[in-house]
Amino acid sequence: MRHALPLIFFAFCSSLLAAKPNILFIYVEDLGYYTSERAAREPNSHIAGLKTPNLDKLAAESVNFTRAFCGQSVCSPSKSAIYSGLIPHTNGIWRNCHNHHPKLGGPEQWIPLPNPITKANDPTFLAAGGMHEGIPNFIQAMKANGIYCALSGKLHQQPARNFPYDAFVETSDLDAVIKAAGEKPWLFWCNPGDTHAPFWRHVQKKLTNPKDRNSAPTDVNPSIIRMLPWLPDTPASRIDLAQYYSCILNIDAFVGTMLKKLEASGQSDNTIVVFTGDHGIPVARGKTSVYPAGTHVPCYIKGPGIKTGRTLDTPISQMDFNPTFLEAFGIAPQQVCHGKSLWPILSGKSDTLPDRSTILTETNHGSSSAPKGQKPTKARAVCDGRYYYIANVFQDTFKGPAEQALFIGSGSGEYGDPGPQYGIDLHDDAIRHQSDQPLPYELLRHLCLADAPKEELYDLGADPWAVENLIDDAAHAKIVARLRHQMTQWRTSTQDTDLPFQTTAQKKAPN
Repeated sequence: MRHALPLIFFAFCSSLLAAKPNILFIYVEDLGYYTSERAAREPNSHIAGLKTPNLDKLAAESVNFTRAFCGQSVCSPSKSAIYSGLIPHTNGIWRNCHNHHPKLGGPEQWIPLPNPITKANDPTFLAAGGMHEGIPNFIQAMKANGIYCALSGKLHQQPARNFPYDAFVETSDLDAVIKAAGEKPWLFWCNPGDTHAPFWRHVQKKLTNPKDRNSAPTDVNPSIIRMLPWLPDTPASRIDLAQYYSCILNIDAFVGTMLKKLEASGQSDNTIVVFTGDHGIPVARGKTSVYPAGTHVPCYIKGPGIKTGRTLDTPISQMDFNPTFLEAFGIAPQQVCHGKSLWPILSGKSDTLPDRSTILTETNHGSSSAPKGQKPTKARAVCDGRYYYIANVFQDTFKGPAEQALFIGSGSGEYGDPGPQYGIDLHDDAIRHQSDQPLPYELLRHLCLADAPKEELYDLGADPWAVENLIDDAAHAKIVARLRHQMTQWRTSTQDTDLPFQTTAQKKAPN
């Protein structure tokens, strides 16, 4: 009889674990809000020539948040906002952290973490910067509460020792995660990267000429694309965008496969599925910028306890995933968190969060095509679901002539390098066509010279890519005043300053 109580207790604990859901968190690199469901619902988005049937179906079966924003439009800070529930300028990861240790390699080498961690085997590499010590993250909380946690793709966080995942797996290894979790509930943070530049690399087999990285894909016709309004409309630029759309088709197929695997596993009814992107398209005024092409992401959520089939323009932040995921597992929220649990909305009790009317997003990054030596731009944006207000808090404006900084060949990396790695012409074509297409050039100039207006206001309903600045329109004066006040409240509550960031992150949590 002395063994009966432990057996009963074990059975009780097992039943509690079984009652908790699983979370499949599909978090796509560099995926802005480009879907055919958006194109049908929002003609002003200028999206054409793109068909995403699996994503469209998932959106219809979910709560589709049409005004979801990342914490910052750069990989590591975007992730840090979710892990910590804090805006990046507060948590310390305001720029990219290396995904590898110079001696120990990447996550495939050190997840799960060594036990015990010693000076010799610690994968943390704080020379890359990192989150303030003492700030908790939800992986720690989940592991402490018996949740099996797996990661694919990049961790992109430091200190690595503070992110104790159970396993690092391949992106499609859902079956392996489910098997390894056993009776435990699980979280699979799944990071497909097909939309990360260079685009041609992910669609090379689909190119009309696989040996020419500047050729068009066979599954997206460049001639029927409705070119996005802040980008130059040229044959080469259309091919660049067509390749990106072709990458999105890869993601659409991947999502369809993952959902079929989940259904076949028998765990679909007990699994929350969240689909989103870490930030927007990796071109100028997208990734790294504060503009909606960089910060606005898709967000579909479905699963047990969720009233689905709704499309909402309630503004939400990816910081909200932190308390939402913890509540799903019955875990107490972090004591300090800028995000709000979405369960009042997901459960169907409300379509809004009654104590919050706007979200905050930001950049602490300069354009990769800007002159060398410029300090990073600090810009903040608040959105109420329709209007998007930007405060360019700090800009290290280039003092010389534009031609010294903005010229053909000055584009770098994923933002416009026509060279052998990226093969993207968008930057150079904006310069080549400045006389007959002045808008793309002018918007690029603001980035590269860091001389954007001090304040900006955009109506996302009419102008989803934020190209018509309404800040000086008297008809919008009350809206500007209201959002300016909201910005002040956000910046005060998150201990934001006007000073440029130092080149290394602080290592202690803020008071």
